[in-house]
Amino acid sequence: MPETLEQRMEEVEKKVAELGAIVGAGSCKKDWLSTVGTLPEDQISRDAERLGQEYRYRPNDSDDGAGA
Repeated sequence: MPETLEQRMEEVEKKVAELGAIVGAGSCKKDWLSTVGTLPEDQISRDAERLGQEYRYRPNDSDDGAGA
């Protein structure tokens, strides 16, 4: 176990660098294709999908008080 503050800081910096290398090594795809099929096939998921579709396809009311 490091005894001085400098030794402790060196140890922390080394660990952070190791963690950064691990996190940076993985490819992080942020597109919709990487998330397709990740929800389980259960009633809650189907309800969430249905409600999302209803929300997306509802008429756009310009008098909803949001924005402008």
